Amino acid sequence: MRTRLFAALAALVVVGACNFDILNTNQPTQNDLITSPTRAKLSAAATGLFASARGGIQALIWRLGSMGREGINLSGNNQPDFIEPYFGPVQSGGSFGGTLWNDRYTTIRSGNIYLAALANDNDLSTAEKSASSGFAKTLNALAFLYIVETRGSLGGPVDVGRDITATPAPFVSEDSLYGYILGLLNGAQSDLAAGGAAFPFPVPPGFTGFDTPATFISFNRALAAKAYNLRATAGCGGNPGTCYGAALTALGASFTDPSPASFASGVYFDYSTSPGDAQNTLSDPLNGLTFFALKDDTLEADTQSTGQRDQRVLDKIAPAAVVQNLSAIPIPGELKFTVFLTAGQADPNHSIPIIRDEELVLLRAEAEWFTGAKAAALTDLNAVRQGAGGLAATIVGVGDADSTFVKALLYERRFSLLWEQGTRWIDARRFGRLGDIPLDVPGGNVPPFMPVPLTECQARNLQTNPVTNDVVTCNPPFTP
Repeated sequence: MRTRLFAALAALVVVGACNFDILNTNQPTQNDLITSPTRAKLSAAATGLFASARGGIQALIWRLGSMGREGINLSGNNQPDFIEPYFGPVQSGGSFGGTLWNDRYTTIRSGNIYLAALANDNDLSTAEKSASSGFAKTLNALAFLYIVETRGSLGGPVDVGRDITATPAPFVSEDSLYGYILGLLNGAQSDLAAGGAAFPFPVPPGFTGFDTPATFISFNRALAAKAYNLRATAGCGGNPGTCYGAALTALGASFTDPSPASFASGVYFDYSTSPGDAQNTLSDPLNGLTFFALKDDTLEADTQSTGQRDQRVLDKIAPAAVVQNLSAIPIPGELKFTVFLTAGQADPNHSIPIIRDEELVLLRAEAEWFTGAKAAALTDLNAVRQGAGGLAATIVGVGDADSTFVKALLYERRFSLLWEQGTRWIDARRFGRLGDIPLDVPGGNVPPFMPVPLTECQARNLQTNPVTNDVVTCNPPFTP
């Protein structure tokens, strides 16, 4: 079973938090699903929700990867794709800066519709309804997590389950957004625990090993641990240690394993060339002219005892078969990402990780360090550094300053998660290290966040104003 985009719920396309529905009349309507749910309709809707959850993820990877100077889009079809992240300003109404918003709120709206339908269902058992609720809440939380990762201190609206005739949902602060995400995840954990032995719908291949309510909990807890860590660096209501402690508890219920053989294990979005399914367009061949790695990825990598660079660089980057040059930007495309290739060849069926064990080990290292378990933190850091990078153990010691550890942590996260989720840019912002990211172009700019889309501002009668780093965004209540 593949997460096909023509599934029933995926047809209920919703634009952003502005509560605007566009219905596909060839599919069951939203009202039909909510008022007359059946096992079959809910199963199709769940398939659609899985499909919706992966929408826009490829764009998220290369857009955030561009801002974090992991790679660059040199297709040349759309100048904002390389002008905005490298030179700025990132425009709220542009084709680059105004993205990665509507697709996430579409998923959230679809999840809310699914939950409303579930409440009216008489076909499923109590356990099946609980399992289904936990599944939908977890995917909604994941969508909100992408929102806060891209918008940071701008915050975002959360009360988006309101009627389409209501006023747009108000923005909440970054910390409150994390709190809402964790509320969803923790509520979903309880639902899944009461969810019985199986989901009442098929689960896509990328969730293999996490495809029952009980095993789905470990995915849910992995996301919770990540949200707790990110919330800690956003302040955690003035007590970061509380969030880091909660992250360690969540990690204990996840699938964290420090052995290198387990680093690739995790939950993935799957793709295929099957009719009606989506393909992985980030799988750009070595002679492709779209996505390129930057020289910085290699030059800034540590060296193994063999004299070769970090093994993660060797595994993820290769020389381009065709060099791409655009006159508008002084960055030649000479290196290609092999992250989503198979045996060096383009593979549109290649999956994309949502969260992997390797990331969990590094999340644990972060939480351990900031809760005082510094020796354990260094053990986990070295498990990844040596196991994935083939490098000598870190020289960081338990007596070193937090800033020294953070620098070492961000190095490992950068190369372990290279071209997977925009990690370098997200980490640099949350630790106040955007200045560590090189500009790479004369007069360059590293944006501090993706702006709120212009249409979202207009729905709230907000003005657009220039703010820090020449980024242009609307002015919601929590603009920094």
